[in-house]
Amino acid sequence: MNISFQPDVRLAHLEDYVLNIHLNLPFEEARIQLLRCRLVAYKLAAELNDGIHNKAYVDDLMKKAYGKLGQSGDRELEDPYLDPCASQYYLLDELRSYSYWDRSDHFMEFLRSEFKKIFIPTLRLLTELCKSENKYSWEEVKTQLQPIMDALKVTSTWDECETYLERYLDKISNIIEL
Repeated sequence: MNISFQPDVRLAHLEDYVLNIHLNLPFEEARIQLLRCRLVAYKLAAELNDGIHNKAYVDDLMKKAYGKLGQSGDRELEDPYLDPCASQYYLLDELRSYSYWDRSDHFMEFLRSEFKKIFIPTLRLLTELCKSENKYSWEEVKTQLQPIMDALKVTSTWDECETYLERYLDKISNIIEL
């Protein structure tokens, strides 16, 4: 197998992966992986900066992926980016619920290890994309995330998270208007 770090090749592989994610992972893990995949797809589209692979392109790809995952799980599943305001609240509630799960579970280990790379940037983007006056500010989201991170025993610090987040937002700023 030939490995490439070219953004267009990586994006093509990512497209195939997200459209078939329902075949490879349990439903809950696939949902979380789709959050990560969107973040990666935005970054790759920003690196390409070709006018074709843009936010709308990624959003359409993810809409298809969520549709396939929902069908395979026989559940109603919407792309959280379709309603970033509601999704901001929903994701915070979902993260709170994980504190009641078995901490030794593989899924929980995955959540802890990927927290700063998936949930922090996802919640920041949802916060920025929500145009409602009734939304949480980023500072309010961080205040709510801290007890969740403590309960889940996430080892990342806010300095690490903010550093990662700022680098990420800088990379995607040409395709996402924040």
